[in-house]
Amino acid sequence: MAGEDWSKEEVSRCVEAYFEHLRLDIIGQRFNKAQLYRDLAEDIPRSVKSIEFKFQNISAILNRLGVEWIKGLAPLSNFQMALAEAVEAQLPDFLNAELHVEKSGMNDPAAIYIDRAPERASRSEDVPSYIRDLERKFDPIERDRKNKELGDAGEELALSIERHALKAYNRADLASKVRWVAKEDGDGAGYDILSFRPDGQEKFVEVKTTNGGNRTPFYISRNETEFSREAGERFHLLRLYDFTRDPKAFEMIGAVDKYVRLTAEQFKADFEA
Repeated sequence: MAGEDWSKEEVSRCVEAYFEHLRLDIIGQRFNKAQLYRDLAEDIPRSVKSIEFKFQNISAILNRLGVEWIKGLAPLSNFQMALAEAVEAQLPDFLNAELHVEKSGMNDPAAIYIDRAPERASRSEDVPSYIRDLERKFDPIERDRKNKELGDAGEELALSIERHALKAYNRADLASKVRWVAKEDGDGAGYDILSFRPDGQEKFVEVKTTNGGNRTPFYISRNETEFSREAGERFHLLRLYDFTRDPKAFEMIGAVDKYVRLTAEQFKADFEA
């Protein structure tokens, strides 16, 4: 079968197997990837290596959609329409499933290393229209924005991180003053957490959480954007990603548009002149 296009049935079988094992991966149940490829190679006349590549192509699609992918199967961008269609067929059930995940690492602020923000790409990636259609249908920005449980969990972890950091600097007095503004006062301040630097200067922390990767796009309001410019170096946007399985983080300090490209996705509609 080398050199021949994959049939719809072969693609679907690969995607089904991928999602079956992604569920196992998320709940921490180990499996042998090499054996999985060998088993699939007996069902469909494809080499083990070509199946592995196909799995990495699936990871690439899921990464574009801000969805978890199997650890160790790094995204390999080689988008195909048949593969996108097969992923689309599996996604609704996967996204609606309640996977019971061990969340021990999410409660340990000392375990979170805050990295630098990823570099902004110099040019836009050339992505096929059917992948763009998938991104609109399974919009990762809107999905994360509506997931209040995810957002609250991220803010709670960020609160712990701030308090832990201040205590490490022997500033328990400041740690006791850290406030979860978004929970206590409601949204609208332009940030979620009021914290402090070790010298006592105020620090405004906005938290954005996703189960996707570090380049998953996120929603930021006009108010938050303008506040990041006004507050300057006192504003910190903490991006938590891969949150449910293995929380990681990076930080943006100051105006967010120094780091990311801002695109208008929503408009105010009124009848004024």
